[in-house]
Amino acid sequence: MRHIRSLALLAAAASACGNSDSNPAATATGSAAAPSAKATGSAAAPSAEPKRPSVIRVTGIPDENPTELVRAYKPLTDLLSKRLGVRVEYVPVTDYGAAVQALAAKKVDFAWLGGFTHVQARNMTDVVPVVMRDIDREFHSVFIANANSGIQSIADLRGKKFAFGSKSSTSGHLMPRHFLVTKHGIDPDKDFDGPPVFSGAHDATVKMVESGKVDAGALNEQVWQRMVKEGSVDTHKVKVIWTTPPYVDYVWTARADVPEDIRRAFADTFLSLDPKNPEHAPVLERMGATKYVPASPSDFDAIEQVAKSIGLLKK
Repeated sequence: MRHIRSLALLAAAASACGNSDSNPAATATGSAAAPSAKATGSAAAPSAEPKRPSVIRVTGIPDENPTELVRAYKPLTDLLSKRLGVRVEYVPVTDYGAAVQALAAKKVDFAWLGGFTHVQARNMTDVVPVVMRDIDREFHSVFIANANSGIQSIADLRGKKFAFGSKSSTSGHLMPRHFLVTKHGIDPDKDFDGPPVFSGAHDATVKMVESGKVDAGALNEQVWQRMVKEGSVDTHKVKVIWTTPPYVDYVWTARADVPEDIRRAFADTFLSLDPKNPEHAPVLERMGATKYVPASPSDFDAIEQVAKSIGLLKK
């Protein structure tokens, strides 16, 4: 995940009956004011009760093993449910594109997207960036190689079998491809041993390199660091050969038609997370963050430009 850097609930405005002073339509047309409830002797209509949603649905790009993601989102959805007073449900999706489609089809209210999938979403429908982790303002990808491949540097990738993650991954494809071309003069479509493989997820890329199915690959730095820490990769078999320059990545994205007060409260939940709070710590630790920060549309302009420059997004 390159794949977490509060929700006061819906308050719909209640409509009220009134006299001509509160009826702009009548005033604008010059028509007579409707008689008030007091004048007719009828009882005033009660105000409509704000409708509270029965559930808030969130999803995230499946940048790791789906079973692991279901487990990882549990502390977050539990915390959000408690804070918001409404059930918050994680909706798993099959691939990166499905996360974007879920937003566009209004099947979810919020989605944890990478920088590139956020850009794809905003080119497809109206979305709003909400919050991101502190690490997402200066994110990195790592290039890894099998220890027996003979690869010591990026220059050695020519003629080797290579794996990216998902085609829509910022840290597993877009930015690694961009840096290969602009920093090293390597064309991924011409200079490897055959076309690059797309593993579909960061941890899958690591396992392909570790097993020798490919000689090298690129992935999210945070996922690599966590796998090393957890001992889920043999660092005698896999090594890092290069770390990219920084770029902006993951962000919680909301549909633009989600009411502003809900979006604000959702953001406040994340912005108030404290690593010293035992209830908050599991959320921050699993997402590799110490805090969350506000996000704005302009944060992702550079990602959009890169995607267009290498043909992954229409100009």
